[in-house]
Amino acid sequence: MIAAVSPVESRQISRDFQGALPAVEAVAFLASIIRDGLETAHYPEYQRLNELSDDYLVSQTALVSAVPDHVWIRNGFVPLGEWRSGH
Repeated sequence: MIAAVSPVESRQISRDFQGALPAVEAVAFLASIIRDGLETAHYPEYQRLNELSDDYLVSQTALVSAVPDHVWIRNGFVPLGEWRSGH
């Protein structure tokens, strides 16, 4: 088993998967990134938005796209600006 480094508490993983598995569920993990990004970008009313549910935050495209690229990179994701259609 390999101990992985991650922005959230990690679990032991096998050699089959070299990434870090968050100890929280995926929606909560993404919501925490969005909350951090909204605060970093000084998004209007980010304090009120941070109080909303995880599911709502993750489902709102405008909020997700407002998260700065460096916040996505810091959390191990490809920035939204670099996403391309698979077609």
